[in-house]
Amino acid sequence: MDKLLKWIGKLIHRRPIKTLFFTVILFVILLAGVSNMKMATGNETLVKSDNNVYISNKEMEDSFGGDSILVLFTDKTQGNLLSHENIEKMWDVEQQFKYEENVFSFISPASLVHQMTDMQSTEIKNQVLSLSEGLDEMSAKMIEIGNELNSKDIKDPQVIGDKLNELSATTDVFNKLIMGQDNLTEGAKQIEGGLLTAADGLGAASSQLLQLSNLTGENLELKAKLIALSENINVSSQGIRTIGEKTANIQDGTTSTSKALTGISDKLTIEFASMKDGLTGGISPDELKEMAAGFVTMGDKLGDISKGLETFHTKSNMMVADIPGDQAELDNILYDENHVLRTIFSDVVLDDGSSLMIVKLQGNLDDASKNQITEDLKKSLDGEDFKSISYIVSGKPVLDSSLQEEMKTNMAMMVGLAVVIMLIVLVIVFNVRWRILSLLIIVVSVIATLGLMGILSVPITMVSMAVFPILIGLGIDYSIQFHNRFEEERSMKKTISHIGKAVGIAVFATVLGFISLFASPVPMIQDFGKMLTIGVIISFLGAIFLLMPILNYREKSIQAKGDVIVSAKKKNSDKETVLDKILKFSTRAVIKFSIPILIIAIGLSLAGFLVDSKVGVETDIETFMPQNMEALEDIHTIRDKIGSTDQVAIYMKGENVLTSENIEWVKDESKNIEEKYGDIVVSVKSIDTLVSNLATESDVSHEKYLDMISTLPKEQVKMFINDDKTESVILLNIKHLPTEELQAFVKNLQEDSKESVMNVEITGKSVLDVEMVNGLTSGRVTMTIIGLGLVFMALLIIYRNFFKALIPLLPVVLIIGMSSGIMYLLGIKYTPITATLGALVLGMGTEMTVMVMERYLEERKSGKAKFEAMLITVNKIGKAIVSSGLTTVGGFSVLMISQFIILRDFGLMTVINITLALLSTFIVLPPIIMLLDRFILNKKDKENISKLESIEKETI
Repeated sequence: MDKLLKWIGKLIHRRPIKTLFFTVILFVILLAGVSNMKMATGNETLVKSDNNVYISNKEMEDSFGGDSILVLFTDKTQGNLLSHENIEKMWDVEQQFKYEENVFSFISPASLVHQMTDMQSTEIKNQVLSLSEGLDEMSAKMIEIGNELNSKDIKDPQVIGDKLNELSATTDVFNKLIMGQDNLTEGAKQIEGGLLTAADGLGAASSQLLQLSNLTGENLELKAKLIALSENINVSSQGIRTIGEKTANIQDGTTSTSKALTGISDKLTIEFASMKDGLTGGISPDELKEMAAGFVTMGDKLGDISKGLETFHTKSNMMVADIPGDQAELDNILYDENHVLRTIFSDVVLDDGSSLMIVKLQGNLDDASKNQITEDLKKSLDGEDFKSISYIVSGKPVLDSSLQEEMKTNMAMMVGLAVVIMLIVLVIVFNVRWRILSLLIIVVSVIATLGLMGILSVPITMVSMAVFPILIGLGIDYSIQFHNRFEEERSMKKTISHIGKAVGIAVFATVLGFISLFASPVPMIQDFGKMLTIGVIISFLGAIFLLMPILNYREKSIQAKGDVIVSAKKKNSDKETVLDKILKFSTRAVIKFSIPILIIAIGLSLAGFLVDSKVGVETDIETFMPQNMEALEDIHTIRDKIGSTDQVAIYMKGENVLTSENIEWVKDESKNIEEKYGDIVVSVKSIDTLVSNLATESDVSHEKYLDMISTLPKEQVKMFINDDKTESVILLNIKHLPTEELQAFVKNLQEDSKESVMNVEITGKSVLDVEMVNGLTSGRVTMTIIGLGLVFMALLIIYRNFFKALIPLLPVVLIIGMSSGIMYLLGIKYTPITATLGALVLGMGTEMTVMVMERYLEERKSGKAKFEAMLITVNKIGKAIVSSGLTTVGGFSVLMISQFIILRDFGLMTVINITLALLSTFIVLPPIIMLLDRFILNKKDKENISKLESIEKETI
């Protein structure tokens, strides 16, 4: 390391401009990556991608969609919530997202109305086919009778009577038609053409019967019967025409048709019986032949009707169901005969004054896609210009989008304020020439860090957004140390050689402390560690290759103007300041009372470690963010209205999730959850919920159950069963619970689901929160221990001395214990970011202690006695350490005024911890170093010190 540092010192001394030029080029390349930086608030920031809950949640979202955007509509005037105008506007909004691939489903009063009209349209199509088949059968029968009458010379009225008996049997066909008409429900649009064809055909059949009646000759009774039959068929024709012309009144039309067909059936039975009696009057063979021809003609016409209806059915797929045309039709769909809202609307119509639109997004979408859909939805709603209702757009995607904007604003504010505070500190405390230069260097280094994070695709989270004021406060220390030593030495080679090793070791120890954050199972903490680690390294390189060439060039320029100026400047900078006097006094005092000070420090630390387990853990993300956010207030409004915005999913997989056994398990599990966890679960939704809303019986056979599923709208079914019938889900909407209660609830659900023959996993956003809690609880101590171990091993390898490796860590360990005690006393809970305090204190505190120990060893090796060496050490680098410590405190202090509560607590604790680290550097560390002095000097150093002391005594 010494050789490398000497080479760097020579390089900068000889070629400061070239060194600066290439460094600037490198930093400019890094700065270009700033545009690639992204904010992240999704699942990937909470739980690692190889976590079982993360995997199951990802699979579940792939099949059943992800987050939902919630739109709460509120009636501003009584009685207009479900007006025809509002339903049409809601439907217009949905239609604008019809081809949006990132939207999984839409559910609102409008979409449910459309689904019901679509089901009615499908039913009408099916009944038209039944009508066609019935008429075709009747046509064939009439043609058969007519042909048989034509083919035989029948003169016996009894034979004719038998044939009329066969014709009367066609009333069975009419019964089928009647049943088909009775099954027709509310009307659908665009069926006019086919039904008018049917009406024309029946009209033609009526005319044929009327003509047939004219052939009966003097048999007036038979003539009357045929005329009556013709009139009845004409009534049927008019009924079908009513359906075609007035689809809005399709119920009336189908009822009229049903009654008319019933009349025909009854008349056929009665009239044909009377016609047989009327044959006693006789009928001539010619008249009989004409009658037979009439039957054939009527059969042909009925066949034409049948073909027309069949053609209509074939073309009926071109029909599109739509929102009813007026309020009366709409009300028929919304309400039952008692004017009670139908059950199917219970999930989206909350009460008389409010309703809900749920826009479920495709699963595992990136934040950019979610934000785009949110913006498009807001624009679409605004464009509809609702008159009588107001609306709130909320949900997790909306909250996340708002959160990202708040993060950007807060981050800019914190960085700006941190720079101002450090500028003030440097002006007051750091009394050297060009003191502001160190601040400029660290600002550039932090921006370069941001750019490298963009290049490496490391996102900014609610935790890592705090890294920039931290780096400004921490990284400036390296520039201050180099700057301070350069002002002392006035030599680039000596500065890099003397201070470079100490700062390099401190940086290495700091980096190892931050690397321990990688051990956390929470991704946002890992990203925080990455940014800190890279930021510290870039800050160190910036101090050497940006700051030092500039200082060297400045020094050469000043020297070229004359030594008088240089001497005057140096004399002024060597003048003892108030801070120097304070540091000398404090050093003498702590050395004098070293034993009591160490006892008190150790006692406070032990007490802190004892209460650490009693410090709570808080992971409710909503408590971390600014409480005055409009998006947060909106989601609370919706939660108060619907009872829940949190969800747990029971995710099931099997070869066939719709077997009788599996369906029974879903029913039993749903019922058990409602009864056992009624105080937690707001609602339980599954495929059984949809079937129950449709079924009129409490006990439905398995075959009928499957038939009912097949008739349900696909938009609803796909929310609970995938296309292959291999996956299903039960969605539990739950109350917003504290972390401990949520953990217990999830654990109970896992126990309850063990009896299923399917593969069942408990997952969802709420369960991911539980996993994050577990990660924080188990990972926090692990991170600190790993960090301590890494730093100790690294120092041991560098120094090859156990005590040299131990001394810099002892004050840090004491501070970690004290920090836990202070959190307990202040009632501050561990969060994803305060969980990193141990690693942060380790990284930042070790840097200070290493700097002091290195300078002490340098003075001791030059022959100074222990006490004198410590006084010189504190006097020479104390000013730089205080300056860097205060600037670090200033950087962290801006976190306390952040709108993010998670950063306020973190800022307070880091200010306390850095202050403790600063105090321990001057109060705890000097006694420890002096007590262990004989263990940190090797034999050769001791011999050299003895020689130097002897020479000094002889000189005296």
